[in-house]
Amino acid sequence: MGEIQKQLLRAALCCLWVVAASVGAAEGGDENDSDNEFFSVFPDADVYPQPAPLLTNIYGRERRSLNGMWDIKVDEAGIGWRIGGYINDLNRGQLTGMELKETSFDDRSQLKVPGDWNSQRVDLDRYRGKMFYHKIVPVDKEEGKRYFVHFGGANYVTDLFVNDELVGRHEGGYTAFNFDVTDHIKDGQNTIIVRVDAFLDDSTIPTMRTSDFWKYGGITRDVNLLTLPEKHVSQYHVYLDDRESGEIKGWVQLSDNVQRGAVTVEIPEAGVKQKVSVGKNGRAEFSAQADLQLWSPENPKLYDVKISYDGREIKDRIGFRTIETEGQNIVLNGKPVKLYGISMHEETPLRAGMANSPEDAEVQMKLIKELGGNFVRLAHYPHNEHTVRMADKLGLMVWSEIPIVSLIDWDNEHTQQVSQAQISDNVTRDLNRASIVMWSIANETFPQSQERLEFLKGLAETARSLDASDRLIASALIGDFSKEFEEVGNHLLYSLIHDSELPEAEKDRLREMFEKTAPDDFDKDDVVTVMIKDQLGEVVDIVGYNEYFGWYYSAFFAPELGVDEGLIRDTMFKLMPKMRFNNVFGKPMIISEFGAGAKAGFHSEEGVIWSEEYQARVYRAQVDMLERSEAVKGMSPWILTDFRSHLRELNGIHETYNRKGLISETGEKKMAFDVLKNFYHEQRDL
Repeated sequence: MGEIQKQLLRAALCCLWVVAASVGAAEGGDENDSDNEFFSVFPDADVYPQPAPLLTNIYGRERRSLNGMWDIKVDEAGIGWRIGGYINDLNRGQLTGMELKETSFDDRSQLKVPGDWNSQRVDLDRYRGKMFYHKIVPVDKEEGKRYFVHFGGANYVTDLFVNDELVGRHEGGYTAFNFDVTDHIKDGQNTIIVRVDAFLDDSTIPTMRTSDFWKYGGITRDVNLLTLPEKHVSQYHVYLDDRESGEIKGWVQLSDNVQRGAVTVEIPEAGVKQKVSVGKNGRAEFSAQADLQLWSPENPKLYDVKISYDGREIKDRIGFRTIETEGQNIVLNGKPVKLYGISMHEETPLRAGMANSPEDAEVQMKLIKELGGNFVRLAHYPHNEHTVRMADKLGLMVWSEIPIVSLIDWDNEHTQQVSQAQISDNVTRDLNRASIVMWSIANETFPQSQERLEFLKGLAETARSLDASDRLIASALIGDFSKEFEEVGNHLLYSLIHDSELPEAEKDRLREMFEKTAPDDFDKDDVVTVMIKDQLGEVVDIVGYNEYFGWYYSAFFAPELGVDEGLIRDTMFKLMPKMRFNNVFGKPMIISEFGAGAKAGFHSEEGVIWSEEYQARVYRAQVDMLERSEAVKGMSPWILTDFRSHLRELNGIHETYNRKGLISETGEKKMAFDVLKNFYHEQRDL
């Protein structure tokens, strides 16, 4: 077929598609149907080329940053590569001024990479569709080298095209991935086009209905072009296996399972230099003895580690420590430790949008150190590699989580595959970060079912199989809310009847309710134990639990009891010293969330809700309450900084921000910051 015939056929197919798409839209067709139809000219949507195995420590390799300004094209209709031609026409502008072009790239429409698109343009603030990114990259291509394009993260589905050819697809918004582009890169100018689709549904990880954090779209983390030898080190893990003997173990995985040569592992300061032969499946395993300073929050010691193969060297900074549980204790380096920290989303007080730089990470981590914390829960997804490396450097233990939150399609095979890929990539990227002491497989998921249990159990098994250093497995579990509310409700009723200034008629009404609900052996002096029985507790090492006494509970009980919410709140504060937390599994607990909302700068002598005074009151009551529970070995209140939320629309307060931060989105510290700071420093001095 001649070129003219090809162009005519292309134009005809394009017109036919537009008509078909219009009919489909009129009939209520799925927006993704158009993708499947289009990709009949590319590989079927179910068999996209997948990313190459994730490369460990890209910042220790020969790389070229592709960060900066990229040309972009918003593709809200999802048909951008069809109107006026296929993908290879998008980057070609007009030559004579007479070509019919209805879409192309140029520098009049650009976005910064890394960066979410929502915070860069007002018109994209709530955009959740498709976007094309375009960049021309000159390459001096060398024989015997391999080239990879590595993304620190892009939300949610990413398609990569190099020089008009589809390279592959990645699904997942918060894990790193890379494509081998050796066969697509040419010597000279190269056209790179990235299509990012931020659309989420009930089968994605996370779902659109998941929790209330903002699902930023775009290429949100660093992009690098890596140049590696044909045969190279792909992944490695170096860790302390036995604290008493100082035995270090590890492995190095070569690309393509190559089985020749030897790998050298050096830790000069520890006097370690091991040369080991590459064995079966391209893997070299080693062990060595060393007299080490152990990594801890008080002494975040990192060692220079060098891994060499075939004349090329990779450098890393690695800390050595052990983490385990003994009964209901968390044990770091052989000693029980309590984890005093905070939860954190990947947003920065330096500016709007997602954090994406080492400077962003340093600001957030130093705020936690200022609090006196030794622990951070990275919610609700894997954070930037800069963040965990900064935690290594500054000495913060890390709870690392994948975005399985609330209700997930437990029976969906594709959802399961994506979640398995996410836990695998999360673990693989951060295996050598001493700061990470636990992998979290989920947050507050429901309903309890065998399908849910098997789904999450499979993730725990994958994490354990990949991590020979035996990090802990965690999850925020769900409680028996009906029992919990019943017990708390009875104590609330008793207190309202005997200790409040309600009118007698009101007390009589509440007394009737109490007589119907309270057990015969009710004792006003009894503690109220929240006992976690979630079957997922059999799988995890750390039982997390989110509770909001002093905040949501009062809003629930006020209409149920028919009593003013303010009185319920005051009474709840009186009951909080009676609360205890435990689990039937005899495992350590971390109260993974607690807190209250406050608008920075809003003060109230009466301490009404949303005031800084009320939030501070909740924090004072919470830390007093939680210290009374023997099983509670850590806490990560919600949350360090106010963050964007689709669900938060209260005028004058929310303005699309969740206001439970100790710090506003612009960096203003609220009164509760000092409450927690004083408490943590007191605990550290004990």
